[in-house]
Amino acid sequence: MIEEHGPTVRHRRLSNELRRLREAAGLDTLDVARSLNWDRSKVNRIERSQWKRLKEADIRSLCALYGLTDGGRIAALIAMSKQAKEQGWWVRYHDVLGPGSYVSLESQASAIRFFGALVIPGLLQTPAYARALIRAGGFSEPSEIKRRVEARMARQELLERSDGPVVQAIIDEAALRKLVGGALTMREQLLHLMLFNEQGTAEVRIIPDSAGGHPGVTGQFAILDFVAAQQSTVVFIDISRDGIFMEEPEEIGRYEAKFDGLSSLALTPEETNGHLARIVDDLRGG
Repeated sequence: MIEEHGPTVRHRRLSNELRRLREAAGLDTLDVARSLNWDRSKVNRIERSQWKRLKEADIRSLCALYGLTDGGRIAALIAMSKQAKEQGWWVRYHDVLGPGSYVSLESQASAIRFFGALVIPGLLQTPAYARALIRAGGFSEPSEIKRRVEARMARQELLERSDGPVVQAIIDEAALRKLVGGALTMREQLLHLMLFNEQGTAEVRIIPDSAGGHPGVTGQFAILDFVAAQQSTVVFIDISRDGIFMEEPEEIGRYEAKFDGLSSLALTPEETNGHLARIVDDLRGG
């Protein structure tokens, strides 16, 4: 049974590490099940992050079978299994965030690279912009809108942490010209983006309309990096309620190349702030 709040990043990293160890040992899941006298479905659940609690004895048995003798690595795997049960702040907003898999990753990332095609990334949104966007998404109940805005603002607290991630955002000008919530809301939002560049809290860069077609026209995405060796880079494609996660090296490489291509088309932070100021003036009527 899948954990109620979905697998945390520690769940997924531990499962992936155990799978890699098995493959390095030249074993398949049936070999493991027979050697440990387990049901094969148990091995599959472990490697698919479909577990609630992974016993220390089971981890040690797997490590012994896979020939892992490094005490430090074994201890790290055991620690990860224990920490995986810990719930983050987003659990309080489970009713509006769903399983919370993405925000779990976001809260633990060391660096985040965003591309926003038609909307400004949630981590950079003002309350008024977020509220208007949520209403546009079909939500009308005031209490639910309030909860969703609160959840989005709670996410942004990581930007103020001393150990917060390095954030780079590339945003298509189309997202800046779209009047979400009206001119006043958009002016406030654009000034908010300028402030990120001025304070160095995040790096915001625009791809101007003059750049024409580019690799990001197919949609928005985020690339998340992590410090821990067991937590490799993840790409998140924001196309549904929970989105899609990609972890294979080829997929990661493709999106990193796409982000680099977008970066080559984007204005510098200084040029971006000048461009944003002109759009703000346009919204004021010149």
